Amino acid sequence: MLNSPFWGALMCRLSDRFRSNYSTRPGLYPLNNATEDSPVYVTANYRYSLNCLQAGLNGLPGWVLVLDTQGINVWCAAGEGTFGTDELVKRMESTGLKDQVTTRTLIVPQLGATGVSAHEVRKRTGFRVKFGPIRSDDIPAFVQNNFEATPAMRTVTFTLAERIVLIPMEFFPAAKRLLLILVIAAAVLGLTLQGILFNRMLALAGPFVLPMATALFCGTILHPILLPFFPVRSFALQGFILGLLAALPFAFLPPAQPGLAGQLFRIIVLIGIPALSSYLALNFTGCTPFASRSGVKKELKAAWPLYLVATGILIISLLAYWFVS
Repeated sequence: MLNSPFWGALMCRLSDRFRSNYSTRPGLYPLNNATEDSPVYVTANYRYSLNCLQAGLNGLPGWVLVLDTQGINVWCAAGEGTFGTDELVKRMESTGLKDQVTTRTLIVPQLGATGVSAHEVRKRTGFRVKFGPIRSDDIPAFVQNNFEATPAMRTVTFTLAERIVLIPMEFFPAAKRLLLILVIAAAVLGLTLQGILFNRMLALAGPFVLPMATALFCGTILHPILLPFFPVRSFALQGFILGLLAALPFAFLPPAQPGLAGQLFRIIVLIGIPALSSYLALNFTGCTPFASRSGVKKELKAAWPLYLVATGILIISLLAYWFVS
């Protein structure tokens, strides 16, 4: 069960630690009784990528050349350079590919095209590179069409169902980190000269559970669902808008603490929910086909100073909230 493709796909969506270590050994593998004249498909050593390719072949014979991408999927590895021309040539030589097969054509995923120079590969190895379809499910039709991709096979989609599938990959890692932050904050708020008092910790930290859950919901669930409908392109700004709208009701609800402590609670919530929702939404850029590497760097450069300022204000406000309570 632990080695099944279904279990691997499930765990990749639930645990970022599992996903980071879900890899296979680079090399050349025959699938479905491949012969020397069977096609050669290139993929990353991220195990889920290999599982998708194997499922997409649907029983068709073929050789799979697995590159060492340090356990990263094809698309991301191509952007980082690990799924690239040099690694492809190196893996072909180390596996003795030219002596294993009679074909002189490599089927490379289209999403790996940014990392692989077709003419350079042909110049250095004599193998021709053909870029296959985006989705592995289209491979049988691609083979039947004489290894030519149709326009539909070249089109990247990001439907509601495709976005929802990715939500657990954002939600669970973020939820674990926020829970840890909440526990640490609760311990600090419960601190007195007599030690950490549970009742005080519960009374001061308890009201922040709902705001943090709200920010988590906005940044990791609501944002992916509503992604195509935002009037702005910036993911950070999209998350901020959602968080701000979600934070407004807390400004009118009676705070759990009276007086100055209650006002500080409102300040923390009105700054914290939009900032956290914005940060979580910005993390979703790595899951989408909408963002470019240069665009993400530009957005990070603009957003990080604001996150640092917001964090500073939140820490000072939390300490003041602890002091006056």
